[in-house]
Amino acid sequence: MNRRTFLKALTLFAVPWAFKGQAAPRPVKIGVDLCPYCFMYVIDGRFVAQVVLETGKFYNYDAIECLADHVNGYAAYGPTVRVEPKEWYLADYRRSSGRKSVLIPADEAVIVYHTRIRTPMGGGLAAFRTRAEAEAFVEERRLRGARFLTWQELLQEGKEHPWVPAV
Repeated sequence: MNRRTFLKALTLFAVPWAFKGQAAPRPVKIGVDLCPYCFMYVIDGRFVAQVVLETGKFYNYDAIECLADHVNGYAAYGPTVRVEPKEWYLADYRRSSGRKSVLIPADEAVIVYHTRIRTPMGGGLAAFRTRAEAEAFVEERRLRGARFLTWQELLQEGKEHPWVPAV
């Protein structure tokens, strides 16, 4: 087999397999991972957010509002790493616990916003897999006036104001 034939075969068979990898969230280490936005440790698995870059590098955020503000270009406490997200995930509040996060694609999540939801950064955001689970959460906690948002709506509104409250 000559070199040209070998390279064609490599392109036809090997290269497509290299890019066939299915998107999946990366592991979260509660109490170990450091949020690249606010520089706090990830302390509660129910509110974790994650971004995966084109390079495969990933960052875990201690709260949904940190990821949203970071993507929208806000700087919490000085310079942070620049993020160009390929994938993003949010912790499913119902399936996660303080010590373990179950991540779902951010674009599929239903996000509840209410000032009485106590999150690590005080933004009041929690993500759910379905609208019914989000509504049940609001009803259980009697969160009158709670808002239901998609990830894109959250990012769009975040361009008008940061989600992390001013210190």
